[in-house]
Amino acid sequence: MEFSDLYKQSNSALARFSPDGRHIAVAVEHRLIVRDTEDPKRIHRVFSTEYPAIQQIAWGPDGKSVLTASLAQSRVDVWRLDDESYRCTIFDEAARVAGAQWGGTHVLTFGDHDVRLSAWALDTEDRRYMQGVKQRAGVSMHPDGAYAAVVQRHDLRDYLGVYAVDAWRLVREIALDTADAGGASWSPDGLHVAVWDTAGLCVQVVNVAGMVKRTVSGDGPGVSACVWMASGQLLALAGFDGRVTLLDSVTWRAVATLSHRAHIAGDVDVFCEAELPAALGQTRRHTRFDLAATPHTLRSASSSERVAAAAFSADGALLATTSAQFPCVLWVRRVCDMRLVAVVQTLRAVRAWAWSPVEPVLAFVTGAATVYLWREGKGCHLFEIPAASVAATRVVWNPDGGSLAVLAKGLFAMAYIT
Repeated sequence: MEFSDLYKQSNSALARFSPDGRHIAVAVEHRLIVRDTEDPKRIHRVFSTEYPAIQQIAWGPDGKSVLTASLAQSRVDVWRLDDESYRCTIFDEAARVAGAQWGGTHVLTFGDHDVRLSAWALDTEDRRYMQGVKQRAGVSMHPDGAYAAVVQRHDLRDYLGVYAVDAWRLVREIALDTADAGGASWSPDGLHVAVWDTAGLCVQVVNVAGMVKRTVSGDGPGVSACVWMASGQLLALAGFDGRVTLLDSVTWRAVATLSHRAHIAGDVDVFCEAELPAALGQTRRHTRFDLAATPHTLRSASSSERVAAAAFSADGALLATTSAQFPCVLWVRRVCDMRLVAVVQTLRAVRAWAWSPVEPVLAFVTGAATVYLWREGKGCHLFEIPAASVAATRVVWNPDGGSLAVLAKGLFAMAYIT
């Protein structure tokens, strides 16, 4: 892995790659800076806003438009890379803007307190309103971009609204049995929508015709997120109880429930990060990964929080999971038989992790000046950022899978896979 020089950014959560992966947009206080990903020294565009700090950034689906938002000033601006003079400013006079994103060629703004969702057409003055949209649940776009799934609440009940995004007209409204729907996600084939409940272990799967295909309920404290396998064959439900439940898309029944335990036994690769002895006069501490023998006992946190997270590799062959009960641990399982193939334990808590979008490579950071990569069959490797003072807290993969952005407080660098 090779690293670029360090560059300024003022909010690590806002770094965004363009859809084609050629550019990366970051915020530096009130300025939007668009750099070349292959040569980040090359600045493609600098757009200066009129608010003190940019709070949101999002690329348009064409890769040429990018929006910035100031929630404090209830304002959204749209810029174009191919026209430096272009600028479209959006104010919502009636509902304070609490968030913004793209919805096809429209810009969507969420009203404060879930009052409404507004769809703004950029080439005309046309706008559409959807009432009672739950911002926390977000808007899930259909894989082909023609439809959007929106969670709404009215008459003391959750509903799933399916909208055609060309004019943001309601196509179908489906009543849900959730107590507090936390989000919706289209299946990769675009035939189903999964809606999960944060107030109880409940997930409803509906098809595009509006039929409820399956309601999965249990006695757990709720679902934190749902993740589809790229083929759509499996749906992973990450729970607040630390468990991950897998549903198959034929019967919509649970085929596996994965838990996170401190005791690891059997034929599993357990990688434990260890600190190397410091050389005389050395200020930077170095670490390595040792392959631990099983059975092995993992370190757990004293906190009672157990919320789980899960993500499939790009090819769907592997599933990575975490639990807040074990903040320094990553679990990797082979999907075909759900066998645990690797456990990675770091010295510090894992701050962020993500699969490569093109191959089964897992990248993660822990707040140290190090980027970690795990590959099946090749083990776990660490790559030190040249600047020892950098505390990496976030990684974002380039859509082409050839590089990733490594972000720390006030700085970022590009890391290139070699």
